[in-house]
Amino acid sequence: MKKRPNMLSRNRFANSGRRRQLLKRVHQKINLRRQQFQNIEVTNDWAEAC
Repeated sequence: MKKRPNMLSRNRFANSGRRRQLLKRVHQKINLRRQQFQNIEVTNDWAEAC
């Protein structure tokens, strides 16, 4: 028997790849914002300490 091309499996893999890329971008943005917020908090703490 010949294998029939199954579009669903192809789409699943393509979508999972895109999903990974999007998640990577989102996580990068979140990490950047966390770092910025931590830096702001540290500078504020230093300002209050002085």
